[in-house]
Formats: sequence, C-alpha cells, structure tokens
Amino acid sequence: MKQKYYYARLMTEKRKKSYASRTKTLMKRVAAMSGFAVDPSMSMSHPFIRGCEFRYNEMELYRLQDLNDTITIPYNEIKWIDFFVVARRWAGGGVMMALNVMYNFDLVIHLEGDREIEVEFPSDYSFKTIIEQLKPANVPVIDQFDVFVNFPDERTFKKEFVPYFQEHYSDLAMENGLEDPRVAFNPM
Repeated sequence: MKQKYYYARLMTEKRKKSYASRTKTLMKRVAAMSGFAVDPSMSMSHPFIRGCEFRYNEMELYRLQDLNDTITIPYNEIKWIDFFVVARRWAGGGVMMALNVMYNFDLVIHLEGDREIEVEFPSDYSFKTIIEQLKPANVPVIDQFDVFVNFPDERTFKKEFVPYFQEHYSDLAMENGLEDPRVAFNPM
C-alpha cells in the first residue's frame, strides 16, 4: 500500500445531516480535548481529517475543518478502484485504543497518468450503494476480498464482518501485501 493516504469519513446523506444537527455537549468537548472526538469538526487531532463524498460525476475529499481544502476527482479520470479491508490499530490513544483493532475500508484509486490516491475510512455497509452508483459512471470497483458477496445485507455485515476479518485478516494481509495491523498514521 502507499506510504501516504487520506484518512476520511465516508459522508452519506444520513451522516451529513446527523453531524450538522449534533449539539456540542460537555462530554463531547472533553472527548475532543482528549483526542476522542465524537464530532470530527470538534478536534484537529481527530483521525477523520477529511470527508469523502461520491457525487454524480466526481469524488470529493475535503478537510472537515477547512472546506476550502478540497480535492475533486472526476470519475472520467478514474481507471479503476481497488477495494480492500485493512486492520487499523490506533497507537497513542490510550490502552483501549491501542488494544482495539478496527477493520476499515481502504481504496486505492488508480487515475489517468499512472497516478494513485489511497483513501482509508471506517467500514460502513452504505459503501455498497456507492459501488452500485459508480457502475453507470464506468468506474469499476474491484472488491479484493468479496466483502459484499460474503456480507450481502446490512444485518449480515453488522453481525459477521468483524468476526470474519478477526479470523482471516492475517492470511489476507500476507497474500495482498497489507499491514497487519496498520498502526502508523501518515495522512496527506
């Protein structure tokens, strides 16, 4: 995988509305100061430093704290997208964060001119809908681990996704040259 990547929050219509309507309570402020922000806009140290939106004809990565810092990728510049799952362990976030392994989605976006952009974001079943929306735009998404074949509905995804990757990730990582787990945080 690439040395530098974008760590993002996949923004769906539901998620954008929920972020906009959240109130900033005392507990959220305390969490933000400790690096465990509940709302990404509250803490510069929060790992979700970018929003990731798939629109009608383009993909957009934007810094949540500065919407002027935006990268737009027209679909006609994307040759294909490799879709992986990557194990993520947060270092430096306290004992519980260091012990907990999360299984995130990792996209390697192959662009015209032999350029690549890598985007990592927390796994979310709603990404299946985005893959379907990319088909008419002729953007092939290659699901390297057959995530949405193995977990075809949201209930199955929520129940079986993490246990499956807890059992099989080490072998998949070795076969595909992935970190096991990814600990470093090298965002662009």
